[in-house]
Parts: sequence; C-alpha cells; structure tokens
Amino acid sequence: MRDSEIPVDARNDSVMASRSEVLWMLDWAANAFAETKIPHDKTFLSTTYPFSFIYDGHSSSRLLKSWKYASETQEKADRIEKLVTWKDPVTGLKVSATITAYKHYPAVDWILHFENEGSHDTPIIEDIQALDITLHPDNLGAPAVLHQIKGDTEKEDAFLPFDTALAPGDHFCIAPAGGKSSSGAFPFFNFQYGRRGIITAIGWTGQWAASFNHIDSDALQIKAGMERTHLRLHPGERIRSPRILIMAWNNDLYTAHNRFRRLMLFNYLPKPNGRPARIPVALQCFDRYSLRPDWASESGQMKAARVADELGCDTLWLDAAWFPGDFPSGVGNWFAKPDAFPRGLKPVSDLCHDLGLQFMLWFEPERADSNSSIAKEHPEFLYPRTTVEFGGTSHLVNLGDPNTRFFMTDLLSKCIHDYGIDIYRLDFNISPLRFWRENDEPDRQGMSEIRHIEGLYAMWDDLLAHHPGLLIDNVAGGGRRIDLETCMRSIPMWRSDTACGTNPPDWNQTQSYGLSLYIPLHSIAFWSPDAYECRSTATVGVICQLDYLKEGFPMDEAEASIDEAKENQKYWYGDFYPLTPASAAMDKFIAYQFHRPDLNEGMILAFRRCECTADNLVVKAQGLSAECIFQVEIIDDNRNKIEKTLTGRQLMSGLGLHFDRKPGSLLVRYKRIIPRGNLA
Repeated sequence: MRDSEIPVDARNDSVMASRSEVLWMLDWAANAFAETKIPHDKTFLSTTYPFSFIYDGHSSSRLLKSWKYASETQEKADRIEKLVTWKDPVTGLKVSATITAYKHYPAVDWILHFENEGSHDTPIIEDIQALDITLHPDNLGAPAVLHQIKGDTEKEDAFLPFDTALAPGDHFCIAPAGGKSSSGAFPFFNFQYGRRGIITAIGWTGQWAASFNHIDSDALQIKAGMERTHLRLHPGERIRSPRILIMAWNNDLYTAHNRFRRLMLFNYLPKPNGRPARIPVALQCFDRYSLRPDWASESGQMKAARVADELGCDTLWLDAAWFPGDFPSGVGNWFAKPDAFPRGLKPVSDLCHDLGLQFMLWFEPERADSNSSIAKEHPEFLYPRTTVEFGGTSHLVNLGDPNTRFFMTDLLSKCIHDYGIDIYRLDFNISPLRFWRENDEPDRQGMSEIRHIEGLYAMWDDLLAHHPGLLIDNVAGGGRRIDLETCMRSIPMWRSDTACGTNPPDWNQTQSYGLSLYIPLHSIAFWSPDAYECRSTATVGVICQLDYLKEGFPMDEAEASIDEAKENQKYWYGDFYPLTPASAAMDKFIAYQFHRPDLNEGMILAFRRCECTADNLVVKAQGLSAECIFQVEIIDDNRNKIEKTLTGRQLMSGLGLHFDRKPGSLLVRYKRIIPRGNLA
C-alpha cells in the first residue's frame, strides 16, 4: 500500500451530514454551554447543561446559574473551540468546559476541569457525570434501542454487536471490569430513538460507567462519567473528567456509523505524517517461540528480521522476551538480557532498518514484579498492595505521582532512542481498580484513579513529543483499554488476547465486524498462512504468528497470503457496511464490505463457517453509484479467480456467492472501470 492510497480527509458525499444537520448541532452546543438558555420548543436533544455534578449536597444545574460565567471562543477552519468557565464566588471552585464543535460533522466534544482557586479545601464534589443529556423522540412511543458491542472478553463474543431495547420505565447501567476501559464493556455506543440517534464515545482509560433511564414515552436520560467520585480538592488542585464526544444522526444507522468512522479517522486517530497511521505488516512470534532460547536472542531476532523481510513484512515485532526474568516475572526490568543480547537491542534494530523494516518492542511500564529492578530500587514508585495476577507478585506503578511518571518517561524515552524503536508497544496486564480505591481516603474517592489516568496521558504525550513519528500500540491484556483518549494517542494493534493461541479464526471475523463500526484502525495476529485464516484476521494491519522455524514451512503460501492482505489494506480506511447480521455462531455466514468512495473501489469479505450447512449466499453491496460499471473479481481459498463486469445497481441488488468448502471464504474486489454517464 502506497502512502498515496491512504486518504487525507473525508470525501464530501452522501455519507457526510447536510449543512442543516451540522448547523443544528452547532446551535445546540452554543446553547447547551451558554450562560442563559435560549427558550426553545422541546427538541430531540435537550439544551440544559450536558453534564452534572453534586457540590456540597446541591445539584450543578441549580448552582451554575448563580456562579460567575465567562466564555472564550476561537474559530478555526474546521471547528469552533470554546472555553467556558463557572466560578463559585463563595468557595472558589472553578468548573471549566473545553468544547470542540465541528463544522463538517454534527458532533461536539468536551472535557470538564474542576479547580480549587480558594484558600481552603472545597466541600465534597461527587457524582460527576461528564455526560448528562435527555433525548426526546420525534413521535411519542418511538422505539428506544441501545446499539452496543461487547468489550474484549477474550472469548468468541469479543466485540460482538448486540442491541438492547428500552421500554418506558426501564433503567440500566454499563461499566467495564477492573478499571480497564474496554474490558467486557465498550465505551462507544449508539443510542437510537425512533429514526434519530446519538453516537457517544467516552474517553477515560479507567473505570467509567454509563446509565440509561427511559423516564417515560417522551424522554430518555443518558449519563456517563467515572463510576465513583466523592472528593474534595485542596487549594490549588485541579482535576479533569472523562472526555465526551457525541454525534447526532438521523434516518440511516450505517450511514451514521460511517460518518463517525470518518470523524475518528481524520480528527482523532494518530496521523504521524499528516495522514492516518499505517499499521504494520509484522512478524511477531512471541506466543509461539518465547521459550526457545535460540529465538529470544540477538542471533534469533536477526534471523527473524530476515524472514520478515523475505515474507514481505515491514516490521519485526519483539514482544516480552527481551529482558531478564522474562514474562511475567521480569516485568520491571527494562534492560536487555545481557546473555542473550550482549550488545543490547540496537544491532537488531540496525539490521531491521538496513532491511527497510521497522522495529517494534514490548513494554509494560505500569506493572513491576516484586523481584524486578523497579520494585527493588524504587519502592516509592509503587502502590502499597500487590496482586498475584499473571503468575507473579506484581505492583501497580503509581503514574499519579509526578516523580514516578518523570522517571518512567525518561527511562522509556532512553530505551526508544538507544534501542532504535519505531513502534512502542504498551501492555497492561493487571486490573488497577482495587489499587486505586484502596489508596483513596474517604473524602478523596476517585483521586488515585484520576491522577493515574492523567499521568498515563501525560507520559504518552511526552513520548510522542520527544520522538516524532513514533507509533504507540495500545494493548492491555488484549483490547481492554480501547477508548476515545487512547485512540487519540495509539492504535490497538493486538485487539484481543484471543490471538495468543490457535483459537478459531471465526472469532476474528466477529471482532473485525464489531470494532469496525466505531474504530477504523485495529489489528490482530493469525497463526496459519491459509487463506481462510488470513482473510478472517488481516485488517489494515497484518500480524503474523507463523511457524517459520518449522521444517517444511510453506513459505510460498505465507507470502501469497501476506501479499493479498497488503493489497486489501487500503480498503480498511474506507466505509464499512455489514452485509449479514453479526453472529459468533459457527453455523452462520458472515460478510462485510469496505468501500473507498474516493477510489471508487472496495472489497467484500464473506465467510462460510465450519458448521454452516448452506453453500450459497447473496450479498448486497452498499454505497456504490448505480450507473457505474465495475470490474469484479471473486477469489476463492485457492486464489482461483472469477471475473465479472457488473453495474453498481447489479452489485447492490445482490451478488450470488457459492462456497465449495466449509469453512470457506471468498474475497470479492471491485473497481470502477467506466464513469457514470459514459455508458453506451
């Protein structure tokens, strides 16, 4: 994939919002954060303050009306940025909202800050809801449905889409497990009320919670924020809330999701060279070979680099096998094994760079084993309790302490420089919530979590600033910390630990389906070079856990699978259309499409799972120009091709696919060959 095949910005087409939709949202944002609310008739989205908290026992909606208000606005080409503040004249508490309203999307983003500008501790601030909105349907009794995907469960249902209908009077909450933002629950969701909806993203890499209260047939309230806040601020202290992004939509569900994907791709996800990031095509064999001393060594990794180059990869990925004590007991020893890597890791990265490869290296800086150098030399960096997760006694490193964070940032920065790292892989394999909560005082509940998360973001931001072009891989025992804030700094290149073993590749189909509704860039590893597994797994990134040291390894087949996946990479930056229902069942077909309207081409991936008794599937392509003519190729698991010439109308009316095996896959690529209006 050439850099020129990575899009720079969204195409101005029917997927994008109309001018009236954007203006409606801009007006809403101006009104919602204004000092005085403009009288209005009841509309879809309420214009009261879109957040809430309790201060000294009183609700913010009542207090803010009497506090000193100030507002500053800065207009840019594609957005309006606003800083709004309210200050309590009695206690000196200042609440500020940093707001971004987009000019090409009906979307608004905000963060709250609370700062004590008084001379004494504040009264208790509690139940901080960074999001608190009420929706009203166009028609009384319109159905209310919450569209979600599961978080990472490390099972067959990881990131599986599912819907929940809410009847009047229904109330329920969602939250992740253990303080990891996408562990079990996912901080992106789409609430549909009749023909309209709100896609919401939460940016908080800790324990968030969201609640949905269908008050009556005419109102539904959505709240989201940290799960627990009950704290007072000392003089001079300042804290932040989760980031909230909402995008309003109407009429078509999947048009809304594609609009949101574009918003994420071009306004939130990393763009190290001015374009959305390129995910690596990497050789990564830690789970297969980590116990082989000949592999976890300088000579072993140099051989791996040459194999990666021969396979057509662009990255050598060295995971948790390079430090003394190995994984998990050596976590906290952030220096290369002197016996296996006597010259450090620079010779390996130098060879990678000579071959035209990137070098990617694994770290877990927020955890330290009790026997590690971090734990022994700097016990002051650690929370007092320990955990026995992952086979050793581990501590949580306290990034909420500035001295700890500065030390860890400098250490990591030195490693990135000295070892020649191009992609920094950040893992996190313990659950932090109990550490945070046990460290909180009764009148400071939530502070440990807030400070740790603030420190985490600051550390990532410093590393990115110090190392231009650096990519961060966000992993946390799999895809357990995927949220809006991590997506702004990193990419989940290992979206689930289901890839740590030879689990059914069908699980990867489900993961691609679910995550692609919200997140355009993500990847996971495949273990076999056969076409079905590679197509089930490869995304915009291609991660290979291949048994290349095995005698008779089918190098030709592996190269063919990788070449095919590389040809498909460009399509993952496009619009996503589900073509079958989402399912983790083994007796179903699953199919989905990626379409690049800027290129007038795309692909369909269709899978017949191992227990599916049917052998024919009809798929209806989406997003095409009906009058255009497309060159279509249908490629089976043996890479035999059937070529057809079809109009967009024919592709959208239904393309019949025949599978001669199960499990089996078909790759359909299409490309416009005659522009609309030039037909004979």
